[in-house]
Amino acid sequence: MRTRLVPFAMTAVLLGGGTAAVATAPAQAAPSGPDATIQSCYGSARNYTSAPGGSGSNAHWPGTGKYAYTTANCNDINLKVNYDRTVRTCFQKTGKCNGWKKARKGQWALAATDVKTGTGFYIQFKGANRSTGKIAY
Repeated sequence: MRTRLVPFAMTAVLLGGGTAAVATAPAQAAPSGPDATIQSCYGSARNYTSAPGGSGSNAHWPGTGKYAYTTANCNDINLKVNYDRTVRTCFQKTGKCNGWKKARKGQWALAATDVKTGTGFYIQFKGANRSTGKIAY
């Protein structure tokens, strides 16, 4: 009987030591620098559904005659579309739009870069179909 107890006792010691080693492992530090900024920006993302286009007009977000305003959360306007779309950002102050950009399904895309906090904008989606996904700005 003694020979059977020794392996069980050793197994218990090893398991106990393994658990202690896992419990005392150092935690990983939170990201810093550009990675932390991106993570906090995407963390503020919200779902969107664009208004449909029609009669030759493109779909757009946030709505007809409405603007969204950039926040201090992000330096850029970022989209994660549920279906591939071609997009551009139009600005309230200038009345102009930037160039068309391809946004791929399920991937973050830059709709506009280096945008000042408080800037009024809307997003156009090429074509009349509604667009859905996430937006961070």
